[in-house]
Amino acid sequence: MRMNDIEAHYGSDFIVQLLKDSGIRYVAMNPGATIRGIHDTLVNDPEAPELIMCLHETVAVSVAQGYAKAAGEPMAVLLHNVVGLQNASMAIFNAWCDRAPVLLIGGTGPKSTPSRRPWIDWIHTASVQANIIRDFVKWDDEPHDIYSVEESFARALTTLNAAPNGPVYLCYDVALQEDPLPQDFISHGLDNYVTPSPPAATSKDLDWIEHKLREAQNPVILAGYTSETEEAFSNLQTLAEALGAPVIDTGVRHAFPSTHDLAGLHIPELLTQADTLLALDVEDVHSYLDQFSDRSPTLVNVSLGTLKLRGWAHDYQEMVPGQRHIVAHADEVVNELVDRFNNEPLQQDTVVTRREKITTIGRAARQEWVDQAHQDTTEDVVSIDRLLFEVARAVEGHDYVIGGGTNARHEHRYFQLDRFRQYNGWAAGGGLGYGVGGSIGVALAQSEGTITIDIQADGDLLYLPSALWTAAHKSLPVLIVVHNNRQYGNTVEHAQNIAEFRDRDPNLRYVGSGIADPPVDLAQMAQSFGVWAAGPISTPEELRHNLMQAVEITKSGKPALLDVLTPGF
Repeated sequence: MRMNDIEAHYGSDFIVQLLKDSGIRYVAMNPGATIRGIHDTLVNDPEAPELIMCLHETVAVSVAQGYAKAAGEPMAVLLHNVVGLQNASMAIFNAWCDRAPVLLIGGTGPKSTPSRRPWIDWIHTASVQANIIRDFVKWDDEPHDIYSVEESFARALTTLNAAPNGPVYLCYDVALQEDPLPQDFISHGLDNYVTPSPPAATSKDLDWIEHKLREAQNPVILAGYTSETEEAFSNLQTLAEALGAPVIDTGVRHAFPSTHDLAGLHIPELLTQADTLLALDVEDVHSYLDQFSDRSPTLVNVSLGTLKLRGWAHDYQEMVPGQRHIVAHADEVVNELVDRFNNEPLQQDTVVTRREKITTIGRAARQEWVDQAHQDTTEDVVSIDRLLFEVARAVEGHDYVIGGGTNARHEHRYFQLDRFRQYNGWAAGGGLGYGVGGSIGVALAQSEGTITIDIQADGDLLYLPSALWTAAHKSLPVLIVVHNNRQYGNTVEHAQNIAEFRDRDPNLRYVGSGIADPPVDLAQMAQSFGVWAAGPISTPEELRHNLMQAVEITKSGKPALLDVLTPGF
């Protein structure tokens, strides 16, 4: 076995060859002794995946999570034994909740106790290293000899790529990485191992779904883990148009164009008028069902969520009532429904009437959002909606994607998010520190000239500001706009609510949750990591002026950060 200019002599050479054969393009890492063998091979093989050095393991996994969503393919992460794995565990949970196909590779050992250095190798070796993350990965393995590595790797690759996607973890002893390959060692390759097909809906299931949609007076589509391919993104639009049904994009993936006449996000009346909901792999259906106060719509629930059920974290959400739960890939169901409604369309008068009504409501809502945001002025701060409005205006005419956004997904109100994978959501697991790292991963997946926009919370940034170094080090065109309310806003809001309930002083809500004393100079911090930055910015006019320069910086292929002061509670 040869690896271009170097002979494959060692276990790590073979592991890297498997990474290459599987099409892995990037490996994020923070260095450590137990992954030095793989590290050495990556550095010395000119065709190895590109190394993305990070200053913390949580950043490394966040980069891989963002990349996996934006590129639709896995990215690898190297994790140094038990300490690196523990550092990464929160980000791994985010990736698990986000169904992100991340290939986690750990080093451990030496397993052979006579080979261990005193103290350090003992505290950094575990009996079963994956135990601490086993409840939030799809699969893990620790092959104990080089002959076991290939099938283990193939199983990991096909498992993380199988729907529903998710992270897997492989652990390699340092000796396995660093020992010479045996003379009789033969690689059989990965071509014989294929990703399992997702479950498909039965004909009876499809008949039932079609019947429910045909008899519906006001159907609404809830889009979750769907539109995973460009064809599927187009098919969902075709289905919505065939039904004259609004689509509420739940934001876990970019499922539907934000400016389409049938886009229904943030328009509550389109949802509450529904008599039938087609839920396409939506895990938190109750967030939408709970908005119906006096009746229950017919729920058509298509989801793979039950296949990722675990017993530790309750990320599986509340059980969903309904006549049927169809375990099938949402994109395949949409494709089948498109064929059925193409072959036998609904009455055109019905579809046209529905669509005209939805279009009228939607256009009025969008105009109201823009008008309110444009007029929104608050002394010494910039509101979130005004911030989003100004950023959207600044990038008009440029090629851009949203790498990370606000939890409320107000980006969809102001940005023209009409192409496949143009919006890439948030951390999913609620673990802070994702924002910049995730957006770096999204940026790695883009073609040259595309700006990746990170609408960045200040508290999330301060968890792992070292991610900025990686953005500067790799010279990535990431526009980081910090909405800096100088507090952990969710905690402040909770503190105010509980103070009011208990009739206590609400002015104490910032104690233990405010980060304004002293205020952090975020622009100076970013500059120290090599990122162009400006701020603090406190007026829309100042924001608009600095955005012009920040956009030019990112268009030149470098990151930029704007620190924008936003209202607190």
